[in-house]
Amino acid sequence: MTAIASAGSDDEPIDWSRFDSDAHRAAQNSCRHFIRCAVDGTTRSAVSQMLGYARTVGDGNAIAVTLAQLTGPCTLAPAPPDANGSPRLSDAKRQTPL
Repeated sequence: MTAIASAGSDDEPIDWSRFDSDAHRAAQNSCRHFIRCAVDGTTRSAVSQMLGYARTVGDGNAIAVTLAQLTGPCTLAPAPPDANGSPRLSDAKRQTPL
């Protein structure tokens, strides 16, 4: 996932691809918490959108749950970019389709 989305009107864009490493996907798959942690890029993007919607409609319970997902114990820091400034992709992402 290489899309860059904004978390809010005044916030800087978020590069979700930096959360799309093998370690992030493995942590996402192994999370067993009651409130499931948002670790990989796809899940973080979806939860971030849910958080924005909850803030818009003023749903305090949804805000608390989505914040818990984004800051849960399974979360990992974004992968550092490579020398060219691009995020490092896993081997599966580097393969070109036939």
